[in-house]
Amino acid sequence: MKQCFQIIVIAGILVGFGATSVQAGEVLDRVRQSGEVRCGVVDAKQPGFSIVESTGRWTGFWVDLCKAIAVASIGNPEAVRFVPATESTRAAALRGNAIDVMSANTTWTLSREAGTGIRFVGPVFYDGQGFLAHADAKAKDLKSFGRAKVCVREGTTTLQNLQDLIKGPYPNLIPVTFQSAKGLMEGLSLRKCDLMTADRAILATTRLISGVTKDHFVFLPEIVSKEPLGLTVRDDDPQWFNIVHWSMLVMITAEEKGITSANVDSFANSTDPEIRRLLGFEGGLGTALGLDKEWAKRIIRAVGNYGEVFDRNLGPNTPLGMERGLNALWSKGGLMYAPPVR
Repeated sequence: MKQCFQIIVIAGILVGFGATSVQAGEVLDRVRQSGEVRCGVVDAKQPGFSIVESTGRWTGFWVDLCKAIAVASIGNPEAVRFVPATESTRAAALRGNAIDVMSANTTWTLSREAGTGIRFVGPVFYDGQGFLAHADAKAKDLKSFGRAKVCVREGTTTLQNLQDLIKGPYPNLIPVTFQSAKGLMEGLSLRKCDLMTADRAILATTRLISGVTKDHFVFLPEIVSKEPLGLTVRDDDPQWFNIVHWSMLVMITAEEKGITSANVDSFANSTDPEIRRLLGFEGGLGTALGLDKEWAKRIIRAVGNYGEVFDRNLGPNTPLGMERGLNALWSKGGLMYAPPVR
């Protein structure tokens, strides 16, 4: 009965989409015909960001963003097929049309976007490259080390950043490369390296997976790079880019407006013009995307606003225990900022 109800709901949504003035682009057309969004995720376990449970269900920050895209485009947050990909294969998977969107800790850089056939959507998470060290080294910072081996993952901007550091202020750092995040942690644990470097969020998840206490491996204070992380899509379908992009932005706007998954329906009589446009009561802005008028409301109801997604997966009450930091709203000292819904 539940499955039949979902089919009826999705069919109704597609009828509504058909009445819009925008013709479906290639990706949206494929998504509607197949009834699923193919979402690329990292091939490694990243608790809080993306991880598959023993039941086969995927959970995490990046996973929820995929669900937001699915519920906006075809009305069902569970209509997502998760496709694991590595750092070296994710771009090819997008260009080869094996996935519709890559939702992972991917740093937005010029070389990764210009002339590659890929376009970044975001940033949706601000991070920076840091270092983990053995606590018994009693190091206060990078300068405390003379000659030091550094575990780093191949095929990442992290390795490039480390090589830049070696050319600059830290010539005594020696890269020791690994193919996987698991290999990184094993390398540090077995003392093949003195340090491990990655985005700080990745360091936190890797330490959590290892099962060691936070006192065993400690963060050094240096943050040596800017790492704006975002989703990626192919650059030849502007409609799909806009759908993915605005699916992220409306979650930020919802947080700004105090709209949550629990209270979204209570705003039916709101007199705030932007809220009325956001929730589809006025303006018909979904038409410009090729979607129906309730696409953003469905995202908020099914997935939540940006703050809910962050807190549920990464926040202080999770095993990762992360603070919002730069990922707080612009009005609260962070960098999260969405253009107006108008």
